Amino acid sequence: METEKTGKTPAPLKGEHIVARHLIEDADIKEEKQLEIDGVDVSGRWNTFILSRVDSEFDRSFFQEIKKTVAGSRINRCWQCGMCTASCTVTPLYRRFNPRAFIYMMQLGNLREIKKYIDVAWRCVGCYKCSQRCPKQVNPDEMMEALALLIKKHFPEEVESKLKVDETVKKIYEDMILGNGRLDLARLHVYTLQKTGRSKELIGKIERAAVFKMAKDGRAFSVLRLGKPHKWEDSKEAIEKYLKNVNTFEKSE
Repeated sequence: METEKTGKTPAPLKGEHIVARHLIEDADIKEEKQLEIDGVDVSGRWNTFILSRVDSEFDRSFFQEIKKTVAGSRINRCWQCGMCTASCTVTPLYRRFNPRAFIYMMQLGNLREIKKYIDVAWRCVGCYKCSQRCPKQVNPDEMMEALALLIKKHFPEEVESKLKVDETVKKIYEDMILGNGRLDLARLHVYTLQKTGRSKELIGKIERAAVFKMAKDGRAFSVLRLGKPHKWEDSKEAIEKYLKNVNTFEKSE
């Protein structure tokens, strides 16, 4: 397809035909744009190959640390079928968010690879589609929650620089929990974009497509009917106390 401005055909990306290309580093792909062997043109994808990705630098103690958490206790059940990634709500929007790959990295204790995904590893929206469809009951959804917490522990400086907490968004989050007893993810998303000066994104192509899809499958209407949990007032006081203790702890650090 030619671009409207230049009229030129965009240059193809190296290894663009590779399945799950976003999981492979550019330096690990070898591909010659122009190559002829014994009179046969093997340019481009015909000579593409991926360098060996054998990694001996891993930390099994990280695997054990994940396994000891309530959320990650079933990590050794995963057989890498990929059903979690295929079911994921987030992956179509952020191709680098890959639950199957993250679980594999956790199983190996490959902190070097995990570190590359600090900016996206926390994007799980808690829809539980992956956990519902997992054939081994690994519970990938909560595995992503465990990963996000341990990333903060192992890479505090990187998290601080790449994932700065917006106090306005944090306040919206807490008010929603205390007010309704649960997160209204759609409303949280809208409020976050508005409060951070990104309102224009609400009418962007990605947002329109997401709203249309949710309306089509009925999720948009079920979100509007969210109510408070049963006997919510009994739990509200405990959560308020917890948040107060957390805020006190963070200020003392």
